[in-house]
Amino acid sequence: MSEVRGRRFLPTSVLGLLLAVWSSLLFAADPLSPPKGREVLTVTGNLSVTNAVNKAEFDMDMLAALPQHEFSTHTPWTEQQHHFRGVLLSDLLRRVGAEGSEVRAVALNDYHHDINRELVAEAPLLLTTHLDGKPMKIRHKGPVWLMLPLSEYPQYDTKRYHELLIWQLKTLDIR
Repeated sequence: MSEVRGRRFLPTSVLGLLLAVWSSLLFAADPLSPPKGREVLTVTGNLSVTNAVNKAEFDMDMLAALPQHEFSTHTPWTEQQHHFRGVLLSDLLRRVGAEGSEVRAVALNDYHHDINRELVAEAPLLLTTHLDGKPMKIRHKGPVWLMLPLSEYPQYDTKRYHELLIWQLKTLDIR
């Protein structure tokens, strides 16, 4: 414990960890309503919160209701820097109470990549739903594109990480 003017405080890292655990338990405990619109993302595997048989289905409004994050970055697939907005993969996995050591991300064309949960915890992997302020469409790599802020974190701007930045993402399977 730290002490400031005679008061004892928990170290910031411990306090942050306690708040994260507490909020994730509350977040995951809320029931998940079924999608009202077109389903754009399905989460399967070891989940404690579902809205269908053994899975959690999300429409765009449900994804928009989760905490939103954004950044601007260049990508190997676009000519200039673009603005990306969506929900962090880590937040979505907390929402459905996902338990497992990896996430298999699968695209509409069945391309897939396995992502270690440690990377999910440390990297700002964004489930992008908006590109340059507009909802993403299938013909423009949407409706969900897994993205990293490559300009801000050059250590992720390598072939290894490019392979996990899946566009037209349809399924996350927790293993």
